[in-house]
Amino acid sequence: MVGAVPTATQSAQIALRFFVVARWVMLGLIVFGWGLQIAGPALFQRVVSWFPPQPEPIGTGVVVAILTVANLLTDRLVLARGRATMKLAGAHLLVDAAAMTALLALSGGVSNAFTTMYFVPMTLATQLSPRWTWAIGGACMLGFASLFVLAPVTAAPPGHEEHFLAHIRGMWVAFGMSSSFMIYFVHRIATSLTRQRAELERLRLSAQQDRQLAALGTLAAGAAHELGSPLGTIGVLVGDLQFMDAKEQAEAISTIKQELARCKHILQQMSSPEVRVGSLGAAAESWPLAALVDALKTMGAEVRVRSSPPERAGATTTQPQEVVLQIVRAVVSNAIDACRARPGSAGVDVTIDVAADTATIRVVDDGVGMPPEAVSAAFDPFFSTKAEGKGMGLGLFLARAHLRKLGGSIELESELSRGTTATVRFPLREALREGATPGRPV
Repeated sequence: MVGAVPTATQSAQIALRFFVVARWVMLGLIVFGWGLQIAGPALFQRVVSWFPPQPEPIGTGVVVAILTVANLLTDRLVLARGRATMKLAGAHLLVDAAAMTALLALSGGVSNAFTTMYFVPMTLATQLSPRWTWAIGGACMLGFASLFVLAPVTAAPPGHEEHFLAHIRGMWVAFGMSSSFMIYFVHRIATSLTRQRAELERLRLSAQQDRQLAALGTLAAGAAHELGSPLGTIGVLVGDLQFMDAKEQAEAISTIKQELARCKHILQQMSSPEVRVGSLGAAAESWPLAALVDALKTMGAEVRVRSSPPERAGATTTQPQEVVLQIVRAVVSNAIDACRARPGSAGVDVTIDVAADTATIRVVDDGVGMPPEAVSAAFDPFFSTKAEGKGMGLGLFLARAHLRKLGGSIELESELSRGTTATVRFPLREALREGATPGRPV
């Protein structure tokens, strides 16, 4: 709803609602004063010098009734229907200034100490525009000046009438100067805040565009990283076809077809934004974690997969399936390469565990391992321990980026010449669906 309403209408709606609340507060104070005067006359007499003179009841009752009706009509006919405008909000403040003048005229006039209440509608007007603020300020100045005619000074001590009147006139001049300074400086502050908000919005949009460009770059880099392996396999097989016998050629052609299908699948992923770092918006349908077992078994004979505990083997998750498969493949692929680089390696052990609505995938290999400095830099983009041309160093970087979106984490432990253990964790229920906060530390 907010996105469909123009900004000016939103501002007017908020400002008018605030004005109505302020008016309810003023009416509540008036009613409280009446009640105190009626219910506790003795107490009222003790503090009467702190309050304005007793108002004329009939006229004051009429003004209060008019303001009450205006508030009720505004609530039901304007605010409830979203029809607020800046002009209507400004008109309400003009009515408040006129009502303030009438209430002051009915309770002492210019000698009423509460003439400073004119500052209230003037301050509220700063929520509208400079023109409306100056207009309300002028109306309050005229209202204050009209009190000299509507309710002349009558409370001056005998013999001090002229001096008291000069004091009241000085108050009016001071009020005019104070209100002018207040309007000017408040609007300077409001203008500065508006400019700051505009600059922050510009910076936010710029940062958003930078993130989108970064997402496009990550998409391209990820695709290149994933396409490198199947294309490398195809290149090797094509180069060796002429030296193979008929049976070997048939097997090679079958492998080439499988790798081409994998390339096609990767390219299809590029047209599916929901499986990329930049946007993981829609929750996926539930799918069994057992699908991971089947997918990992196709990666090579050296990969051994098991699920534990057995009673949770049928666990399902709503996390995007393609994303989870891509993460696990990247981790297992690194483990396979590490094992192949060390003669006599026993292979890769993958354990899939489910506990407390969290899936934990542990990938253990006894490959070449990594020194501590390589472990600390393993998640940096384009960092790789492989020979040049064998990898782009984006597998773990992309895996961690994806896991952050899923609300998961990845940890890496490795010892040189002894192997590596990678632990992947993610919630079974997608964070964006359940209302949780994604992006826990990794």
